[in-house]
Amino acid sequence: MMQKITRRMVKDYLATFEWFREPAKQGYLATAIDRFTHTLNLIPRLPNPEQVKVLEIGGMPYFMTVLIEKFFGYDVQVANEPTYEYGGEKNHQVLANDHGETYDIRYKTMNIEYDPWPYEDNSFDLVIYCEVIEHLVYDPTHTLVEAHRVLKKDSGKLLISTPNALSYMALLQMLRGENFFPPYDGYSHYARHHRLFSTDELIHLLSKVGYGVHTCYSVYDTSYSHPRRLDPLIKLLMRRGMLKKRLDVIYLLATPHGEARYAYPDSRPYIIYQDVQGYRRIIRSTVRMADEESAQLVNGFHELEGWGGGLRWTGKEARLFLKHTNEQSLSLTFYSGLATRGDKVNGKVTIGDQGNVHEESHPFTVSSDTWQTITFPVPADAPAELLVTIRVDNPMIPAQLDKNSQDGRELGIAVREIALQK
Repeated sequence: MMQKITRRMVKDYLATFEWFREPAKQGYLATAIDRFTHTLNLIPRLPNPEQVKVLEIGGMPYFMTVLIEKFFGYDVQVANEPTYEYGGEKNHQVLANDHGETYDIRYKTMNIEYDPWPYEDNSFDLVIYCEVIEHLVYDPTHTLVEAHRVLKKDSGKLLISTPNALSYMALLQMLRGENFFPPYDGYSHYARHHRLFSTDELIHLLSKVGYGVHTCYSVYDTSYSHPRRLDPLIKLLMRRGMLKKRLDVIYLLATPHGEARYAYPDSRPYIIYQDVQGYRRIIRSTVRMADEESAQLVNGFHELEGWGGGLRWTGKEARLFLKHTNEQSLSLTFYSGLATRGDKVNGKVTIGDQGNVHEESHPFTVSSDTWQTITFPVPADAPAELLVTIRVDNPMIPAQLDKNSQDGRELGIAVREIALQK
């Protein structure tokens, strides 16, 4: 059995480096020592450590880089933010300690939520993604898709740590009338925390992207400011397992499987994104609503609902894009709505492009209160980004059909899947 890595072991080893003895780095170490220690003890021990490749996201100032190489013997590659770009061979840091041990750190730079990551597919055994995701301002999903791509499928591991949005400390701050949102930061917009996650949100997002999550919990971190008078109660609740999702820092370990998906959850209870059409990722010829690859939806769709295998109601009109690669037909699978709306549901599906130059419209009539799959031909000159418009002539408002309903939405049909077919 491998020896557990302790705070003392971490502190003593880092103290042998002049680089880490600088006052600013010592201050950072004081707040991060619990997190470093916990993270190190979560890292899997793999055979042939000299062959194990690790990608550390946001390595600077290299505490974890050095500790992983020291305690595990793994080959750690580092990705830093673009502010550390000095050009080619200048993206290089050598750290030496008092005993003559040397760490030669060569890193690459990128904006992880915008750029393609400059690494080969299936090339890493482990991606360390600690205390980073909360700093992102635009597209965490892109980072998870890229990590999925560079990790070895079915065996690689993604390790995340991040502050917990639903910690009991956040609740206490609200009860005291304090604003629990992070303050602005004078260094840059990436220096502050922007969007915190809960354990359930992280599990949901990673599962939709294409990971199997096998470890996710929160822990008490001594660097956080806790009211000491509550310590006995908090420790009692912790012993009883009542705060598993309510402590300071979340740790998650996941494995990539299959093909990654650009999932953008935007519906209760996981409203992680909004205005997802702005991402405009038109990469699928099939949109299954349950997959939450909602960046291909343009407008007119309501929130995802879990029944029926996962679906979204349209309004009177809804539009989405599909990626067209010479498919000949389009199929639409949907529920036609309550019988009380009338015997028939009438509408049309228009297939074409944004400019309405190459488009064809196909009317449909189906019975209400039924599941339907209807198929239409795709225009011969259809563009690569195919715009599909669903229009329902007789939408319903449930609250007007049932006095017990409070649903005032205008609903067309409940779409489960829309797909291009050869």
